[in-house]
Amino acid sequence: MNRSFYALLVSQCSTNFGFSLYTMVVVLHLYDETGSTTLAALVTLVSIFFRMMSSLTLPILSEKFKPTHILRFSQITQLVFLTILLLLFLQELTSSLIFIIFIVLAVISFFNGIFAPIKSSIVKVVVPEESRVKANSLLSSVDQTFLFAGWTFGGVLIAFLGKQQTLYITCGLILISIISLSLVKVDQSTDIQAQSGLVERLTMGWKYLFNHKGLKVLIMMDLMEAWVGMIWIGAVTLTYVEDALGKGETWWGYINGGYNLGTIVGGILVFRFSKIFQGRLTTFMLIGSAAFGLLTFAYGFVSSPILALLLVVLMGPSYQMRDLAQETLYQSSTDEATLTKILAAKSTLIQLVSLVSILGIGALTDLLGVRLIYIFSGCIMILSSVYGFINLQLRGKGILMESESAKGARLER
Repeated sequence: MNRSFYALLVSQCSTNFGFSLYTMVVVLHLYDETGSTTLAALVTLVSIFFRMMSSLTLPILSEKFKPTHILRFSQITQLVFLTILLLLFLQELTSSLIFIIFIVLAVISFFNGIFAPIKSSIVKVVVPEESRVKANSLLSSVDQTFLFAGWTFGGVLIAFLGKQQTLYITCGLILISIISLSLVKVDQSTDIQAQSGLVERLTMGWKYLFNHKGLKVLIMMDLMEAWVGMIWIGAVTLTYVEDALGKGETWWGYINGGYNLGTIVGGILVFRFSKIFQGRLTTFMLIGSAAFGLLTFAYGFVSSPILALLLVVLMGPSYQMRDLAQETLYQSSTDEATLTKILAAKSTLIQLVSLVSILGIGALTDLLGVRLIYIFSGCIMILSSVYGFINLQLRGKGILMESESAKGARLER
């Protein structure tokens, strides 16, 4: 792995760390000034919606501009609007100012949503195929470490320094990201000028995603798991801790921290044993998916806080095994230009399903009870892994994807 990869790693970590701090600051500011839980929760919905919109429109940009240029522009724009947000926080909060704050949030979220799809495409270019599992696991484990620090210690940081000073730190982190991106060198193998119409550019990734036999299976698994993935939002996990475990906010923090710790450990394990994954990506993806579903299913039945904490820690490596193997399969499925469009289409679908799920998961929890929600979600995840096993293993679509990956590696060498 070369300098471009490590520069991209620094850029991703500083961006996501900064985004977690900024989100906490905005939520806390709106809640402190208005006392409205609804307004505070609306921050998450606005963020998801406009990240989804950025994924939807990314194919238009990806054919006209180099990926590094798109990323740098998105980071600079976020820095500008974070500065505007700082100025808005100095004003007395009114209804019109709240509206302006949400417009600023929408713009920041829109440009933040560009990072992940383009990042994955750049990894494909700057990292050889045989090292991508290791590269993806390193990106994930380091990133999860910074996110863990952000969400765990962000509240402490805000309490000690204040909201404005924490936003200054966020601006500094985005500036580090911009400087790091200037060190990322990508050899663009395709013509940047658009070669097709607007509709064709917007739909190319979607068509490829649903026409490719292997990728079609992956996206269907993703959609099934995204539908129930919102059981891990704060409101539902807090309800579980209080109703099922009989504990309070302290154990809520332990459960959230335990899962994040598990994902860090999982990323490290995949990095350490990345050679074992080569040629077995679909197998490990299915094992991780099935294990995550079984652990979630069991989680719905337990009443012991210690056992619940152990289960969520184990979920982290299971999810990382599934997610990192899947991302590598996506990266090996096509060239970098088409990959950006595929990942943008995937991101749009996942975030749309997540948005709908957020709106309904609270009502379902109240209606069915929090235990049944986790048990039902575990069943859906297990069903997803069975669907993947039938199509990828028994019907040979996974073998086809692995052979495409091997062919790509030979061409790169």
